[in-house]
Amino acid sequence: MNEKVTVHHAERKAGRLWLRADLPVSLADVAPKRHMLVDSDGLAFVYLLETNDRFLYVAIPRQWWRELKATLAAKEPVWLQSGEEAVELEQFDEELVYLLDNIRGNANYGEELEQAVQEVFFTEKIYGQ
Repeated sequence: MNEKVTVHHAERKAGRLWLRADLPVSLADVAPKRHMLVDSDGLAFVYLLETNDRFLYVAIPRQWWRELKATLAAKEPVWLQSGEEAVELEQFDEELVYLLDNIRGNANYGEELEQAVQEVFFTEKIYGQ
């Protein structure tokens, strides 16, 4: 059975973006799928992880998008932490850039998501940029 988990904290530290979520399985048992989706209703980007019997959808809600934007600008890797375990979310930046390019000006993703992406990623200034 597939499960969705939500990032509850994001922090840029030591040249990385650390996303924290409580996963129902050990990170030793997951593999990054190198693919992202969008949850238009939940205003979230979703990174896919895979175990031997299911997919885990890691939702990154709008409240953490400023950290995503700063991480893209700094070309920092993104890591997911659950408890004491961590895994790099491979190809995160490429996937996010692809989604941003597709969402910008595209109402097919829903007007609210398109507007939120525009406001955060294409309008707001990040300190130091």
